[in-house]
Amino acid sequence: MKSIKKINFRHLLTDILISIITFYLSLYLRVNPEDARQHLPNLHKILFLVILARACFFIYFETYNIIWRYVSAVDAFRLAKAIVGSSIVIIAISYLFQIGLIPRSIYFIDAFLLLSILTAMRLSRRLYHEHKNSVSLKKNGEKTIIYGAGSAGQGVLKRVLADADMKLSVVGFIDDDPKKIGKSILGFKVFGGIADLENIVRDYEIRQIVIGIPSPSAEVLKKTLTACSAVGIKPRILISTGQENLNENLKTELREIELKDLLRRAPHSIDILSTQEMIKGKRVLVTGAGGSIGSEIVRQVLSFSPSRLVAMDHSEFNLYTIDQELKNSEFYDEVMVPALVDMRDRDCLRDIFEKYRPEIVIHAAAYKHVHLVESNPYSAIINNVEGTKNILDNCCEFQITTFILVSSDKAVNPAGIMGATKRICEIMTSIAGEKTGRVYCSVRFGNVLGSSGSLIPLLKKQIEANLPLTITHKDMTRYFMLIDEAVSLVLKAASISKPGDINVLKMGDPVRIVDVAQNLIQLMGRKIEDIQMIFTGLRPGEKMFEELYISGKELNTEHPEILVLPKGDALPSGYSNDEFTACIESMIQFSRKSDRNAIIKLGDLVSNKYLTMAKEIGKK
Repeated sequence: MKSIKKINFRHLLTDILISIITFYLSLYLRVNPEDARQHLPNLHKILFLVILARACFFIYFETYNIIWRYVSAVDAFRLAKAIVGSSIVIIAISYLFQIGLIPRSIYFIDAFLLLSILTAMRLSRRLYHEHKNSVSLKKNGEKTIIYGAGSAGQGVLKRVLADADMKLSVVGFIDDDPKKIGKSILGFKVFGGIADLENIVRDYEIRQIVIGIPSPSAEVLKKTLTACSAVGIKPRILISTGQENLNENLKTELREIELKDLLRRAPHSIDILSTQEMIKGKRVLVTGAGGSIGSEIVRQVLSFSPSRLVAMDHSEFNLYTIDQELKNSEFYDEVMVPALVDMRDRDCLRDIFEKYRPEIVIHAAAYKHVHLVESNPYSAIINNVEGTKNILDNCCEFQITTFILVSSDKAVNPAGIMGATKRICEIMTSIAGEKTGRVYCSVRFGNVLGSSGSLIPLLKKQIEANLPLTITHKDMTRYFMLIDEAVSLVLKAASISKPGDINVLKMGDPVRIVDVAQNLIQLMGRKIEDIQMIFTGLRPGEKMFEELYISGKELNTEHPEILVLPKGDALPSGYSNDEFTACIESMIQFSRKSDRNAIIKLGDLVSNKYLTMAKEIGKK
């Protein structure tokens, strides 16, 4: 039935008509005209069988489930299987039931003729489109060169030639394989390698370069970007949109290289079975659901079929945005609950727990912007520490089976209020895990690319406005990870954690902020030397180099990108669980009064190294 829905019956009737013609033509090619008259009655007897068999096999092998202008050898092979299969059925039935016996060689001649004619018809349509587009694009198209003369590059060429709307006139290829340079591929010359780009652009007046390398690595993209930046061209990647079927044309689009492409690490497969088993059919609460991380958590959790998903945020706009995005999702009405609740409001928060009885809580809500938190330390302590304490208290009271704290690399040897509050939250989570024996764990990672309020949008605005880029320090480095990758690993880590664990995501190598800025400049079609950089110096709470590990005792887990610190190694020396909890309560009370003793206590709870700085901040 699925194949039948995709049939264009005009094409089917044309193929059947040609099948009838080739069947009779095969007879006249096999015998002389006088003898042919003797066999005509037998041909008439099996004509209906021929029509029926051909039609059924054409449909069964989905010979119409193609876009004709993109017909390929794969489609020709599919057509050959349909013709050979139907011929075998026709021969078998005619001889088995002694119907319309004719010379067997006629069937072979017929199959050859039919395959040749139908293949030629399909190919001619593709050639017609390509020729028509080629003539048009040579006049009006943007002169384009394709980087990569392999099978992927040839595929890009075919797509560009077939899609006149792209308005690209392909001049040839460049490729770094010396064996291909100077050769012609599908009539287009390979001029040289990426190192020769400047000369090729000048000699052939190239205005566009399309990358035709399958799954190009970040290194390849950086090399391409650097070469293109020198000649003032933005390299692009070809993507596809639409469905490849007869009734809806496949469209091609070009997109520019994005920063996430340059920072993308080699992919590691994530076994989602344990994550799916953890979430499927469960009631899940996500805090901070409208934020960058929280909204991606909501998307991924929803894909694992929870029985209920409570998306909680105190920002009406953020919650509205993610709620509207997911309204068209399957089972939205039965599963999704948008909850406009502030985690600092103990009564409203308890009502959410009592009403929806979550089994899994993923806590992504926090104040996280370092300079804002440094300027508002008391609000940060109340929101991050007291808010997390309220969540954990409800989790313990309602016997939540799994609690996941989304933490930060800034919690390691913290240099500011934000990192210190996240470290306190890690410790509270480990204490709750030890106390309850349930999977209450933390997952720590660095910066995610594209998070709200991050450095990248600011740098983009400065480049667009031709302003100097303001960067803290020329040697400052940060860890970066893509949001979807980070969230997948967060959920995976939770599925393999034990009570009190702190999981640490491997972030790869740290990246210099200066390098990120230079990549952005090139991505936006500018030259690095044209943009000034101003180094402003470290602000309060910032560190030159972020850290991910505290004790060095982190162990490997079943996933190569996740390390674990069993039970968190949480408490600083000199504190028992009860003493630590009492100090947190005291710190919260001081914060409510904007008393600098709150910051001093925060320093005491985190480390002696931090205490001096905390006292100085507290005096302001």
